[in-house]
Amino acid sequence: MRCALLILALFLLATFPTEASEGRHSEWISDPILPDVQWNASVDIGYISTAPLVKDGLVIVKGGGDPMTGEGAGLVAYRADTGVEIWRTIHSASDRGFETAPLAHVSSSTDICAPSVDLVVTGWTSGYLTAYDLTTGIELWNQSTDAPNWGITGGGFALADGKIVWPTETGVVEVCAFNGTILQQHHDSDLRTYRANLGIWFDWESDANGTITTSLGWLQGTESAHLLRYDNNSTLIEDIDVVALANLSGTWRIRSTPISMVGQGVIVHLHADGESRLIRMDWNETGTPELLDSIPMSSGTATTAAGHGYLSAVAGVDGAVHYGILNGSMFEAIRWNASHVVGEIRWIQWGEVNAICLPQNTDEGSWYIAIDANHSVQWVPDQTGYLTAGCGSDGQVHAAANDASWLEVRYDPLDWNVIHAMADSTLGTTEESESTEPQEDNTEKSTQQSIPGIIWLPFIGAGIFAMVAQVAVSSDTRRQIRIGAILMVMLGLVMAGAIYNAQIVTEPETDTSQRTRAAILIPALDEGLSENEVLVAFHFPASFAPEVCTESGLYYGETGQSWQIDSAPEGSYCIVVATIEIETGNTVEMVTMATLDDYQFGYEIEPQTLGTFLKDVGDATGGADGRWWSYDLNGGYGMTGIDDQMVEPGDHIDWHFDAGQF
Repeated sequence: MRCALLILALFLLATFPTEASEGRHSEWISDPILPDVQWNASVDIGYISTAPLVKDGLVIVKGGGDPMTGEGAGLVAYRADTGVEIWRTIHSASDRGFETAPLAHVSSSTDICAPSVDLVVTGWTSGYLTAYDLTTGIELWNQSTDAPNWGITGGGFALADGKIVWPTETGVVEVCAFNGTILQQHHDSDLRTYRANLGIWFDWESDANGTITTSLGWLQGTESAHLLRYDNNSTLIEDIDVVALANLSGTWRIRSTPISMVGQGVIVHLHADGESRLIRMDWNETGTPELLDSIPMSSGTATTAAGHGYLSAVAGVDGAVHYGILNGSMFEAIRWNASHVVGEIRWIQWGEVNAICLPQNTDEGSWYIAIDANHSVQWVPDQTGYLTAGCGSDGQVHAAANDASWLEVRYDPLDWNVIHAMADSTLGTTEESESTEPQEDNTEKSTQQSIPGIIWLPFIGAGIFAMVAQVAVSSDTRRQIRIGAILMVMLGLVMAGAIYNAQIVTEPETDTSQRTRAAILIPALDEGLSENEVLVAFHFPASFAPEVCTESGLYYGETGQSWQIDSAPEGSYCIVVATIEIETGNTVEMVTMATLDDYQFGYEIEPQTLGTFLKDVGDATGGADGRWWSYDLNGGYGMTGIDDQMVEPGDHIDWHFDAGQF
């Protein structure tokens, strides 16, 4: 029994997001205390039915407008520190008076589909999917989708390569975040979806050699209670009638995010008039869907955020419940004493507190914020009203808004300097904003936060999984726990890579690698660079030299020039060089690929945990004779992936095929 409870605890931990775990803190002996409200605003943009977006020192809210007064739907952005309105944009095509599709942040990057500036992306009842500049609120692109009744009411997400996947009323659309171009789309004129955020399914297989093959895609619920399963190209691969699978009758709908739990199936919350039902299903060995659990619940349905279903929580009129799985069946693990929860289930985190935020949609609505089943606090706004919007939070700033178009923002006054600096950085301002809040020197605090401690959570979780696996009696149980450990490690490596590249790696220090620079051997190469060019050089050892160059030779393909070096440095039997014209935002990856394409060299670029790296060039295959490709930037060893390392005019990139670099 003790082993079973430990396994249960591990699975409960695995179902919560790492950035805000369920937080059943045994040390809590009293209810938590929220930070004070620092400012509020009457937004005057109609019903606010989705959580504020708190990002980079800004708080952004979305309202549905008011058809009775002519007030338009749109977005409003405020400084998180002072509450000063920064921008306001109206979406005049929507006139329904309600907008439930959430706001999503899309980061800028150098990926082909990624935007050049950070975006706020959302959908509208008009059927439009739109993107706005996070800093200015300017609409950068929009894409129209079919809206026979109520348009886009659910949420999607951005993928790592800059693509955006979003649910429409009649299917799903995948667009390029750079300009909104449609890449893939599933459209069925008979299909209807409402408020059902996209979920993500994940699967894996292990062969006899222990090789793991993974696959993933999207999940979508419909107004006819069908579960649609797409592959990662947004192609529909399965349509499941959940009502028939569960042997139910009557009219049912899916108006929440389908939750996929690795190794435990998919959880779907069915909604009908006066009742709801929690369904857990999975696919058997032949790939046929089968019913695992069917649990009756009270009426009403709330929804978790789009994406991977970390949180197996469901809510309605008579409470919210987190379900665990034991001996192959679901059971009620935690019941939160909230009521009339029919909106967004979100997380909120401050200090050491990780809590669930449940909007209670009554005439004097409030947010029920709970650490666990026994410790909670109510966030009651000064101006009350019905509410379905969840909490928005970045760990320091917490925002919540309601149907009265009323916004409240909380944070610890000790964090004011950090929040203020963040807003200034985002907006590109340096002016001192007036504030009566205490401003303390938080330099030490900021430094401590620069490398998030959360990076260790997946590895700690993996260690716990591994230890428990050693004492598990059942081989099937051991296998499931080890799967959890593998997934935790995979998550930790991804997080580590992102944090390493974003916060730890700095520009390489010039001429510190002690490796040969082509421009030092032939100064004319540097002197001949134009204002917007960089120099790229490939240093080949003797056994891997291409036909275009000879021993102790340096070859410049663009002009056909070559130079003879008196004594070829080790590892530089021959060198091929190119000058590449660049634009702002270009990376080492871009100029490297341009050079190799110019020379018509075959090559392979490989994504790894710490970024993208060059693996093969021609016959110089990574791993041959223990050699690997690595680059110097201006003579300093490149410490980050080539897709993350920016280049500037006049830079020198030298590629070396050396032993023992990885």
